[in-house]
Amino acid sequence: MRIIIKSFFVVSVFAFVAACATPPNTPQTPTPILAETIEMATLTPDPCIAPQLTEEVTKVNRLMREFDDYSTLASNTPQNQLVVIIPELQRVLREAEEQVIPSCLVTLKTYQLEHMKTVVQALLAFMGNSDPNFVNANIAKARELHVLYDVELARLLGITLQANTPPPPGTTETADNPTATSSPAIVTNPGPNELNLRTSPDFNSATPAVLPVNATAVAFGRTSDNLWIQVEVPEQPGVLAWVYASNVQLSIPIEQLPIAIP
Repeated sequence: MRIIIKSFFVVSVFAFVAACATPPNTPQTPTPILAETIEMATLTPDPCIAPQLTEEVTKVNRLMREFDDYSTLASNTPQNQLVVIIPELQRVLREAEEQVIPSCLVTLKTYQLEHMKTVVQALLAFMGNSDPNFVNANIAKARELHVLYDVELARLLGITLQANTPPPPGTTETADNPTATSSPAIVTNPGPNELNLRTSPDFNSATPAVLPVNATAVAFGRTSDNLWIQVEVPEQPGVLAWVYASNVQLSIPIEQLPIAIP
């Protein structure tokens, strides 16, 4: 009798296990968590397609605009006080270096970082009284890099930059006569700060006057490298001074101005 009962128990256990086992070839239903993960991955927006692209570009350009503000401030700061501004420029540069971007913004960020590094190098060299030619060369390079940055920025945002095609030297287009000689060229200070007018095209020269925000002055000449513009000091007829070209707006292409200093 004990043998019969034991055998019956064993058979019952195997029958229960067999009934609970998943039959072969039965399709498995994904768990809700896995299905949700797949759906979320599918819906992740591409950062290189609008409107996400515009948001990513704005993040990069925010740092560029902050850097430009400090650069403008530096250009109007005495040499012995640049030690206060340069650390701020370096801070923005570090933030730009650490900023994570999508692959479509690599070129934009490359121009941005090269421009920032060149500006910092120029200012450090200027503070250290390095060769003025080295300083001016770095300033010119920084301007070129900023132009490349602006062009790439416009391309990403689908903006068309207006290209100025200058007429022949010595002439300026007017509504009545496309090749007539016009009135004197005008420089304007667009802000946000007043600009130093210097006695010579050199950051170390004296600053006898300033050009207030939105103020204008008549332009008479330029340096051969197009870095400086010679202007008449406002309200001082016949008194000439120099202003750094990248800080002002000129009513004509700078190449049309005569070279005052080779």
